[in-house]
Amino acid sequence: MKLRGGYNIRLAGRPAGKIYALDRPEILLLPQRAGRLRFNKVLVKSGEAVRCGQPLAVASGQFGLPLIAPMDGVVRLRVHRGHIQLESLAAGDPQIPESSNSPYGDQHQALIDRGAWVFLHDALGDQVPDPARRAAAAIVSTMCLEPFAGPRGNVLLNESMDAFLRGLDCLTTLVQGTVYVALPSGHQPLADRLRQSLDGKSQIQIVDIPLRYPMDHFHVLARFLNLQPQKGETVWGLQTEGVLAVDQAWNVGRPVVDRILAIGGSAVSEPIHVRVPVGYPIDRLLNGRVVDQPHRVIDGGILNGRRVDEHQLGVGVESTGLTVLLEPTRRELWGFVRTGLDRISYSNCFLSRFRPKYAEPLTTALRGEHRPCIGCGYCEEVCPVGIMPHWIHKLAYQDALEEIDRCASHRCVACGLCSYVCPSKLDLRREILEVNETIRRDLHAVDADDADVAKEVAG
Repeated sequence: MKLRGGYNIRLAGRPAGKIYALDRPEILLLPQRAGRLRFNKVLVKSGEAVRCGQPLAVASGQFGLPLIAPMDGVVRLRVHRGHIQLESLAAGDPQIPESSNSPYGDQHQALIDRGAWVFLHDALGDQVPDPARRAAAAIVSTMCLEPFAGPRGNVLLNESMDAFLRGLDCLTTLVQGTVYVALPSGHQPLADRLRQSLDGKSQIQIVDIPLRYPMDHFHVLARFLNLQPQKGETVWGLQTEGVLAVDQAWNVGRPVVDRILAIGGSAVSEPIHVRVPVGYPIDRLLNGRVVDQPHRVIDGGILNGRRVDEHQLGVGVESTGLTVLLEPTRRELWGFVRTGLDRISYSNCFLSRFRPKYAEPLTTALRGEHRPCIGCGYCEEVCPVGIMPHWIHKLAYQDALEEIDRCASHRCVACGLCSYVCPSKLDLRREILEVNETIRRDLHAVDADDADVAKEVAG
């Protein structure tokens, strides 16, 4: 497979290239729901004093991954729904958990106990990889191309190049096959330095990719590299911060309790990268950095992030970026007659096409209304895996699940570009994800039942 499609969204409010450490807060609010993880089994009692690195809860549905205390403090439960509050915070040396005997092996268990396993992804499914399954290969993406889903790789590498190289060496001992490191194509100082440092390492292979979203997506890269693990194996995916977490947990032997966040967007007056402990209150984090206008806070990037609401009061274990957009409260007058000189569009219909490249202060406004598909084909052009979202959209209205399945809708990586470029304002990403779930539940489940019946008859 060749790398195809993709599109870069030029969003105003790009975070600065330096990482700042913020002051210690009075309390920490640790969400028990964070991205792929649900820390449903609490291990501590209200009023209990805990040490930094001590497990507070575990995700029983995700291999018992722990939610560890970022600092010394006192636990308060049931103060905020869905959160573990940590108060009376004090700086202290982290408690290094002893790796317990498990079928996962000492190295895997050390990464789990010290909070580094949450940085790993199943490159073919984006789920938490099973520690019991052997990693046939690993993909390391040094870029974060969705604004502003996380810290940029060059920002992290500028400060932690040596730790990154140590983390890669550790990965080679954890992975059976090759560790693929995705770097931006062309000559860039940091990328060239990294290529030189990795030259001669037989188990590490450099992969040059264009700086175009979503070429940094693990699933896209796995298809590009034709990685097809055998039964019982998996392919890991890690961002730059994931490699640094592996180094800290395994080589340094310290629990990973901090997160580096990219804070940016059209409503941010001070776009910045910050280093904060897990559970840092979001209100305090954004205080003084957001304009005094209606806005929407998104945990993650502009395309795949989740809206921050009352169910998330602190930085979660999977938080890597906060995107804040202006949220207009009134409709734009005569918007349909504007020439688009100040708006970026994928189509050639706006006058901004003749302007030099610039970053646009995007808002949450729809800028139009929902309309039927016009068959422009833009969604197919930008799709990185070569499916036809517009055709799947039409088939979905006919409940033609078999035909949709033959269109390989399962290859969708949920990048969101089809929804972004659609002039009819159709949420194609959501439609494809929903129809894929319906196919998995109704169509493939029936096929599995038929196969079981056939086996019984044959027996």
